Amino acid sequence: MSKRRRKTSAGPQLFIDPTGQLKLLDKSAEQQSMETTRVKCLGITFQNDEERREYFLEKLLEKLKDPEFRKIEGFPIAEDEDILALSDPPYYTACPNPWIADFVTQWESEKPANPQTYHYHREPFAADVSEGKNDPIYNAHSYHTKVPHKAIMRYILHYTEPRDILFDGFCGTGMTSVAAQMCSSRDVVMSLGYQVKPDGTILQEETDENGKKVWTPFSKLGVRRAVLNDLSPAATFIAYNYNTPVDVAAFEKEATCILKEVEDECGWMYETLHTDGKTKGVISFTVWSQVYACPECAGNIRFVDEAIDDETQKVKKDFKCPHCNAIVTKKQLEVLHVETYDSVLNETVRPLKREPVLLHYKIGRKSYQKQLDESDISLLAKIEGLDFSNEIKTMAFDFENMWEAPRLKSKGITYTHHLFVKRTLHVMGLLWERVSAVKNAEISNLLKSLVHHQMVNASIRNTYRPASSFGNRALTSAY
Repeated sequence: MSKRRRKTSAGPQLFIDPTGQLKLLDKSAEQQSMETTRVKCLGITFQNDEERREYFLEKLLEKLKDPEFRKIEGFPIAEDEDILALSDPPYYTACPNPWIADFVTQWESEKPANPQTYHYHREPFAADVSEGKNDPIYNAHSYHTKVPHKAIMRYILHYTEPRDILFDGFCGTGMTSVAAQMCSSRDVVMSLGYQVKPDGTILQEETDENGKKVWTPFSKLGVRRAVLNDLSPAATFIAYNYNTPVDVAAFEKEATCILKEVEDECGWMYETLHTDGKTKGVISFTVWSQVYACPECAGNIRFVDEAIDDETQKVKKDFKCPHCNAIVTKKQLEVLHVETYDSVLNETVRPLKREPVLLHYKIGRKSYQKQLDESDISLLAKIEGLDFSNEIKTMAFDFENMWEAPRLKSKGITYTHHLFVKRTLHVMGLLWERVSAVKNAEISNLLKSLVHHQMVNASIRNTYRPASSFGNRALTSAY
């Protein structure tokens, strides 16, 4: 990977569901065979899907050279090569999509004409909607304000007909399109408590005027089309991968191969000796604690050691300084920074002072934890001494437009690579390099999405919460 520093910001981005298919992940045999035969897209026939992609990438590149196109409000501040690398035109572009009107026109032409007597009318949706978040689709990639697709399905089924076009201007991870596709699945629709007749008519349970439970028709089984838009490049990229079919067997094979390669290269960084001094374990994560100074004696206080109640695993209201026995609170402690050389920036930086305090590791399927021993400290020192600077992509945070700017600055986090310890930074960078090199675009993009999903878990923003109690956030970090 080449080191690159550049400013990027979110711009209007669009994902348009290319297939209208229910199969979110697994391509049917017919779809797979289409990759080696002709593909029709927006009225143009191509020999295969790769030819379609190359043709529209050229068209998108032409648009990117147009100054007027870049004047669209919110256009992403990014290099052309990066916009093209993320895009799969005309279905998804990491910038304003020039083909929106073409798709809408095509979809409208494909809809059967309504009779002249047709009149659209729906009563307001008046029912409580409650859906759990423990669903494989929902959990595939975390995102704030995310809504379970099954909850959205109820509204879509109530207000729309098959082949209707939906627009979600703040799409997030694309759950609206997932829901729109799922409206063609008899099993999923029935899991919502509805009944489905053989002709695709969907019925819901109601109470008639006599208080009797009856099943009344209210919708039709069938896919709805979706146009998704969001200012966040991350959001639309996740949405694209949620709604693009992929060959599951090929994806699993590629993912397994990449994980094995990275494990072979970096596995030694995650080895630790069991407490018996003989057996080797594999580190799951390391807990780091912030180090403060006592306001009375200026002695170093490792927060986890002194401020955490061993029984409840919660933060104490006050605690003793181990050096002078003064009773202190967290607010009274002095925040400490350390000066260290940043080989990526070629300058000295001042991050918060943190120290590793606990290892969680596995031997086989059994989990253990221990305090770091001399070999663990030596391993971290060895990794810290390695030079990965030429491998690392980084960029400065745009603090002028970030609501989290004060918090990040106070912790000495000014560039993206400051969010990771060196070991994790190397592994995540290596994973990104390998998944980016995958030739199949759909598989590569889905792999990128899954690596991106782990970024927060792998960063110093990941919070270790042994007590799972609200208010103990930022107690320690685990990565």
